[in-house]
Amino acid sequence: MNKLLTYCFFKPLVLPQNRTWDKDWNKEDRYYYNIPAVVLTNKIIYPDYDTILYVTPNIFENPLSQIFDIFKDNFIQIIEIDLQYSMTEPMVLRMLPLWEDVEIFHTRDMDSVPTETEYQYLRCFEHSECTIGTIRTHPNHYGRGCRMLGGLSSFKPNKIPANIKGPSFNEYFKHGHYQYGCDQDLLISYFTTTPEYTKNYFYDCMAYQQHNYQDFPCKVCSPQDLKSIDIESDQKLLFDTLKEEGLDSWAGEPIDARGPYTEILLSKFNKEREAIEANNLLSKFYLL
Repeated sequence: MNKLLTYCFFKPLVLPQNRTWDKDWNKEDRYYYNIPAVVLTNKIIYPDYDTILYVTPNIFENPLSQIFDIFKDNFIQIIEIDLQYSMTEPMVLRMLPLWEDVEIFHTRDMDSVPTETEYQYLRCFEHSECTIGTIRTHPNHYGRGCRMLGGLSSFKPNKIPANIKGPSFNEYFKHGHYQYGCDQDLLISYFTTTPEYTKNYFYDCMAYQQHNYQDFPCKVCSPQDLKSIDIESDQKLLFDTLKEEGLDSWAGEPIDARGPYTEILLSKFNKEREAIEANNLLSKFYLL
């Protein structure tokens, strides 16, 4: 388990009012929309990675959580952590591997599906000498508040010095402010404020509609770097479908991937498709 994609899933106690970029922000079940799409996309485009999902126990109160039984173990590892929270504090759990013996990991959001550019950046980061990085793709992804994105960041834990990452997850977590966006603010305060380190080891990527350079010294992943990454035919089919369905406006975009995109994925995994179709609730929810 040396290469990881880390996610978090928890029951929102308060629906954030400021998620203007997400048309489904006020629907409590929206975070279930993309579970099959994310899990199966990762299986196809990242066969060398394990997908880790940190969850709070209260998610199992929702009948839709039956979807996890279909994918756990073979497609996703679910780690249950009983955490007291009021806002989005559980999102910080995605950083747990930073203090483990892990080669590389990337924090991601369950409400978005990996895009072609996101995939290319991940592979570029792997090949780079950098140890920390992020990809910024929305017009608003610039300035101090968006130096790093909570669901689009990358790390090589064993190569990050202790004076940068701190001694432990518990120490890291207690520096959070326990309000909306605490995970992203922690990333920014820890990993973008040491210019003598970032100038050589932070790998930034501007893509889609984002063209502003960072306001701190760092390495840059160029468009030529992204284009140097080969896309295999099965990967291209998925990426092209995302674009055709209007689901690839920017990396990290909250989308609803149910319907044609999820159906294409499930056509490659008959056992999992049959399990969803056999469950009336899940079959209806995932539009099968």
